[in-house]
Amino acid sequence: MDTSNTTGWWNCLGCSVEVELPVTATSGFQVPCPDCGEAMTEQWQWDAAA
Repeated sequence: MDTSNTTGWWNCLGCSVEVELPVTATSGFQVPCPDCGEAMTEQWQWDAAA
């Protein structure tokens, strides 16, 4: 099992959508909301269970 994959939880302040995304896909990028297109903010990260 690969335990190096870290997941982040993102929230849109414009429409309150919440999404779970892999950090490797979002690191260093501004993440647009899938519903309204506004920039999302990262709430927290966690590592995959061992």
